Amino acid sequence: MSQDLKIFISCHKPTDFVHDDVFVPIQVGSSLPGHFKIKGIIQDDAKDNISDKNPRYCELTAQYWAWKNATENLEYIGFFHYRRYLDFSGKNHPVDVWGNVVEKFIDSETIDKYKLNSDTINNLVKNYDIILPVAKDVTKMPEGADNIHEQYESSGYLHAKDLDIMLAVIKEKYPEFLPYAQDYLAGKFSYLNNMFIMKKTIFNDYSAWLFDILDECDRRIDYTDYSAEALRTPGHLAERLLNIYIAYLKDHQNLKIKELPTVIFLDTDPLPDIKPAFSKNNIAVVLSADDYYTPYLATVLSSIKQNTTPSNNYDVIVMTKNISPSHQARLQNTFNSKNTSLRFINISRFEPQFRDLFLRGHFVIETWFRLLMPEIFPHYNKVLYLDSDLVVNADLAQLYNTNIQGKLLAACRDADTAGLYNGAQPDKKPYMDNILKIKNPYDYFQAGVILFNLAEFRKQYTTAEMLKFAGTYKWQLLDQDVLNFLAQGQVKFVDMSWNVMHDWKNARIEENISHAPERLFVEYMTARKSPKIIHYAGPDKPWTDPESDFAEVFWRYAKTSDYYETLIERLIAKKRDKKAAIKKTAKKVLPANSQRGRLARNFYAKLKG
Repeated sequence: MSQDLKIFISCHKPTDFVHDDVFVPIQVGSSLPGHFKIKGIIQDDAKDNISDKNPRYCELTAQYWAWKNATENLEYIGFFHYRRYLDFSGKNHPVDVWGNVVEKFIDSETIDKYKLNSDTINNLVKNYDIILPVAKDVTKMPEGADNIHEQYESSGYLHAKDLDIMLAVIKEKYPEFLPYAQDYLAGKFSYLNNMFIMKKTIFNDYSAWLFDILDECDRRIDYTDYSAEALRTPGHLAERLLNIYIAYLKDHQNLKIKELPTVIFLDTDPLPDIKPAFSKNNIAVVLSADDYYTPYLATVLSSIKQNTTPSNNYDVIVMTKNISPSHQARLQNTFNSKNTSLRFINISRFEPQFRDLFLRGHFVIETWFRLLMPEIFPHYNKVLYLDSDLVVNADLAQLYNTNIQGKLLAACRDADTAGLYNGAQPDKKPYMDNILKIKNPYDYFQAGVILFNLAEFRKQYTTAEMLKFAGTYKWQLLDQDVLNFLAQGQVKFVDMSWNVMHDWKNARIEENISHAPERLFVEYMTARKSPKIIHYAGPDKPWTDPESDFAEVFWRYAKTSDYYETLIERLIAKKRDKKAAIKKTAKKVLPANSQRGRLARNFYAKLKG
């Protein structure tokens, strides 16, 4: 029956949609000046069309196109939006204040959850004449309207006089529908969003009736000084007209009608197909950060840019789940130039894959993102991954151009972990030997700076395989442990100056690295003298403790970034919060009326005096 039913998905921009024979994406407003054509889908400006009316008619230009051009071999026709579908699962799901089920993405999980497939939809539809979204009670919506007419009038951008025009046209052209129109507008339940599935005979009759009324309304409405949303009045009127038409049918035909919940998808932007930004000497660098981390990311970018060379091109991509468009634009404005490019890729849709992976301490979900790189960067054979808590002191092209043919990656040995293994942390040796099973533990690498051979990774591991392994244990150092296991024996080791970890709390060298084999200790201490990358790995950071190791280098680059003032503001707030916490603790430990409290105040007064 799939050839008998088609549900057209109206979209005005590239979008994710459910790939199934029953769904047919169609671009609306295709004929409008400046609109680019979305490849591979139907355009609403072909054959008999009203594409040029899209600014006013909205998704109805797709409905008109289908009515005029695509009904011949169909028994049922439906219309959804690029981010609104119906729920065919038959299960109850929580809804928001608007009465919609809400999901973030269209993906395999949600497609299965709401049974958005030909078999399920066809088996349901064949038993009914019309499928509609569940009617919403407008009195329970945030506007607080008492009825449909009041909801329209109080919207803030629509004009009640246009409802009067609609009623006048109905009275003139289809007077038998007028009582239903009046009852509907005085009521409180409404089918929203111009979504439905109908038998072809009903659809053809409805479309002829609908567009006849709308065209006359469109001629009579004075759009002078209307806002962009108010210009969409015919689209809004159509939502009301659908309800009026259905109410009339219920009284005059013995129809089987089914209502289904509406599912709204918040983010339907397709994952961009990112290709190298430059055709020659493209130095591909990938980072990962969230919105809060933007000021620290800005410092990394500033350090990268200050160490570029004119003969190379620097293609920087940031993986993120929530960096705001305003922050993205701000970073791009300061970083982009003739030989530097900054782009962002939103990988929120992959977040469910990390749902069960372990996090601890100061680690955040972004630390796992690099396991996705072989999959989401298919046009790259090699990328340099950098953590966002570091600064760059040298031209990254030097590291990027390292020959890693036949290797999975290039990285620096980790002198800190070597020291822990050598006795600084008693449980480290049994963990690495018996659980992580690293054959050459002194070849364990630090994962904050890695040159990935993506082509080789794609040959050896799928993303699913890497994530499956990642979920088998609560690894001490998370994805760093996972990568060390997966890549052992296939690592090109580079000089430790490319990843000099700072002396965390002024104790990392003395307590950890001093226990490492002498060759690694010497390499680390030598690298500290002329670090090409300084990595602030660990809980204490230069932006929280300006006296920490190598903090002055961070602040030198921070001063040249566009977020220096934000960093200063956060530092002051951090100190203020710390001072307040100390005072709160002191009040608990040294109550004002206690002997200890009095003694402490007297002692403090003597110190000041």
